[in-house]
Amino acid sequence: MTARKFSILETGSPRYVLARKRAIGKSVYLGVALSHVTEGQIEWACSSYDGNEFDTHEDVFLTDTSLPKARQLEALNDAIIRTAREYANSHNYRIQAVCIGCDEQTAKVVADHPELKDPIRSMCTRFWFDLDAAPCIYTLRGVSLTEEAASAARKVYDWFTPQFPGSIPRIAVDPDTNEVLVDMDGHCHMVDLKHFEDTTDKPTWDKLLQLADECKQRKLKIIFFNSTPQGGGVALMRHATIRLMRLLGVDCRWFVAKPNPDVFVITKRKFHNVFQGVTSDEQYRLRQEDKDLWVEWCEQNFEHYWGKGKGVVESADVIIMDDPQVSAIIPRIRELNPAARIVYRSHIEIRADLASVPGSMQHDLWDFLWSGFISKSDMFISHPVAGFIPPRVPHTRVALMPAATDELDGLNKKMSPADLEYYRRVFNRVAEDQGSPGIDAQRPYVIQIARFDPAKGIPDVIEAYRAFREKLSNAGMEEDQQPQLVLCGHGSIDDPDGTVVYEQVIQQLAQPEYCDYAKDICVARLPASDQLLCSLLRGSFCALQLSHREGFEVKVTESLAKYKPVIAYRSGGIPLQIEDGKTGILIERGDTRGVANALFRLYTDANYYQDFINELRTKGQDSKRQRFFTPFQSVNWLYLATQLAYKGNDEAVAKNQPTGDIDGTYMGDGQIRQWGARYVCEYWQEGQ
Repeated sequence: MTARKFSILETGSPRYVLARKRAIGKSVYLGVALSHVTEGQIEWACSSYDGNEFDTHEDVFLTDTSLPKARQLEALNDAIIRTAREYANSHNYRIQAVCIGCDEQTAKVVADHPELKDPIRSMCTRFWFDLDAAPCIYTLRGVSLTEEAASAARKVYDWFTPQFPGSIPRIAVDPDTNEVLVDMDGHCHMVDLKHFEDTTDKPTWDKLLQLADECKQRKLKIIFFNSTPQGGGVALMRHATIRLMRLLGVDCRWFVAKPNPDVFVITKRKFHNVFQGVTSDEQYRLRQEDKDLWVEWCEQNFEHYWGKGKGVVESADVIIMDDPQVSAIIPRIRELNPAARIVYRSHIEIRADLASVPGSMQHDLWDFLWSGFISKSDMFISHPVAGFIPPRVPHTRVALMPAATDELDGLNKKMSPADLEYYRRVFNRVAEDQGSPGIDAQRPYVIQIARFDPAKGIPDVIEAYRAFREKLSNAGMEEDQQPQLVLCGHGSIDDPDGTVVYEQVIQQLAQPEYCDYAKDICVARLPASDQLLCSLLRGSFCALQLSHREGFEVKVTESLAKYKPVIAYRSGGIPLQIEDGKTGILIERGDTRGVANALFRLYTDANYYQDFINELRTKGQDSKRQRFFTPFQSVNWLYLATQLAYKGNDEAVAKNQPTGDIDGTYMGDGQIRQWGARYVCEYWQEGQ
């Protein structure tokens, strides 16, 4: 091999240092090719690609043959990571993704030595956790290692979205069935089971492995249905769930509908917004033509992608329907596969009080969805808020489950100071392009991360911030010592309200009472970059969640997991997530002055603020948050699957169905009422 090396630039010149203070690292994509030549010698090549040209590094790694082969690969892993880091740092490059592969000879060596698979996968996870680069694995072919590495770099460049910093792979959907091919159908390998195990308490982990083994022994097939593969909390949870199920070897798949903007106007404004009670305008009452269009869309998706002969519904044992968007297919599932058990998972706040009033928009909408479609499911899973469970749902069919987030994905993983600074600059570039101020690195900031949605209380956030700033000025604090406000979030393909609400926010900031503070309010609709949101939250002083209507807000969970106290309204399931006065502060809905007072005390009383941080860092709080992470959630789903599925179950009905009452369930408005539903986890935790 003719050795070519990456150049390492001298970075100490004043001109270079000055430029780096403002520059955003240039995005590059790496391809790494390995070849096992002889015993004790591994050749490798790395190709860097920016979409225009390649830069190549070639090397020979001499292994210590006295060590096991797995340890030899670990040492090679260290060398490759070290080379990539030095190269990127010296050129101010940002490695967004890397594709790691080997030639057929090396693949044969790995096949002959199964113990080598883990070190190769570990190389991938090292890129993810050490360099914040999304890693992929692929079998490479070429006339030379250099050609293979260049091919790998081009491939990973095509797999990702180069214009969006943050290592997000393009969403891949099977054209025949609309199955979401999570993590590029497994080619993207960010985490191993050991990472999940390290972040999960032992009883939960043991139960997860036990249930996964049972699913595999019984050959159970589990599938999820929802409307969109990206944007919103449901899609985030499903990506993480499928990722973990794949590592566990459980047959679990996820399917989405073909998007139709006209239908999404109906499902967002006439389903979602009406259920939440954020609109009383009669123009959003569901009409017959709306019903016909929605049902036709669901039927078309079923026939084209999931129906007879497609191998989707016919082979499933347990089917989970996320929210009402595609619930019109439930009767068709019943016809095609009567043995399948169907679970309806309600993620949104359904105003049960309004749905109980005959003639209300909520009542008529629920009557239509329940009587024709959702009633044909076997179980109704709700957030643990009784006020979200609408009328006519039999109590014995109800179980409770909170929303979850993933501790290891881009939204929550730990990040280095350099990562935080990189994403701050990325945010500022996006904000500048949208005509918004950026984040000043010398000032703290308060943040609310949420979709631009009428239920998220964004006007209240702005008013509370104005009152907070006014109090700081009255207390004599200099303006440059006062914090900024960051308002940002992703969009979603099935949410047509985003642009409307974003424009309303910009108009609000133009009002005279907000003009003095608008220069310190950073507003941006962000691209689909998980790490961008993660870094913004990690860099904040505290978080707000002033939703007027809310299901179970994962951004609250994510904030608390990053040890950020949260000031939030007593809306929906949020009071179940925050311990008032310990991990955050709960304010009555609409009390913006109360929010301002809470912000003022947090910001001006260092001991008071530190008490929250200390509490959030305790082992007790870490243990409580386990309930809201992917492994715990996956135990819930696998438990339901093993109890509900007929296959391999001698009983004709599901075991351990909910029967008894508990003391009470939170209503969502500060009240408790008797309710015959229990958390799913209460069943599998019995006897542990």
